[in-house]
Amino acid sequence: MTITIRPGTREDLFSIFVVFQHALHGLYQSIGQASPEDKPDPENLSSGFEYFHNISEYFTQTAEHFWVAVDQGEIIGFSRSMVRDGIRQLSELFVHPDKQAQGVGKRLLDVAFSLEGVRNRVVIGTSDIPAITRYLKSGVKFRFTIYDWFRKPEIVPFETDLAIEPFIPTHENLAILNSIDQIILGYVREVDHVWLSKNRQGHFYRRNGQVVGYSYVSHRAGPIAMLQNQDFHIALAHVESEMTKFVDEVWEQMYIPVPMTNTAAIEYVLKHGFKTSPLLEHFMSDKPLGQYENYVFMDPPFIS
Repeated sequence: MTITIRPGTREDLFSIFVVFQHALHGLYQSIGQASPEDKPDPENLSSGFEYFHNISEYFTQTAEHFWVAVDQGEIIGFSRSMVRDGIRQLSELFVHPDKQAQGVGKRLLDVAFSLEGVRNRVVIGTSDIPAITRYLKSGVKFRFTIYDWFRKPEIVPFETDLAIEPFIPTHENLAILNSIDQIILGYVREVDHVWLSKNRQGHFYRRNGQVVGYSYVSHRAGPIAMLQNQDFHIALAHVESEMTKFVDEVWEQMYIPVPMTNTAAIEYVLKHGFKTSPLLEHFMSDKPLGQYENYVFMDPPFIS
């Protein structure tokens, strides 16, 4: 039967989670980090669905495009994209490994990632060569690589001239966040800050009364944005120390997706014994964008 593409719905969220898990397992298997015997069993994925459901529900509410590929009534792939301040971002595109190399990925990309109506496009892709090739053919260009660094969080002592304070998403605070994002990312994304603030604790970093950066933390870290690269030593020590409050039997590790252009963040993870995942992400865009040497992505780095 013919594989069809249709709009996704909230009822599809668990099915696309299953596809995501199979695609992730396929990537790990391709680099020797998983075996066929470890193949995900949908009946055992319910516990891992809780966090994905939270972020997937949010993406479904705010996405510009959400499409699923269906083969004989079964979802075998999906793509989703959003527009923030004239920037179209491909948040996800995954195809079940058994259904790859059949043109499904290209079809899902075409419907979710057009050039029309935006000033730039962004995709954070895995190291899967066919996928990277597909993205480059769509017109985006490689900008930098992102490494996922991790360890069990520890309390890290630090001294600083920065005042650190929690914030809530008031009108005034959202304006501050927008001003920082405009400098560091090259666009604003107020709706995402409102969602982040509901799910993670935000902190401002002030120097002489002026906000010079922000961070978010819960059982997942980030994003972190600092106007001065050298301040990342403090921001990361603070975030890691805060994350010790959230460690439990499910969330034991701190993951921080770091652009390899962020020299201070790289110095921090190397100094403190972080390990890096064998899976890398690659940031691609139509045009140069932002100052990502002053940034750490949210975990997981579905969006910038």
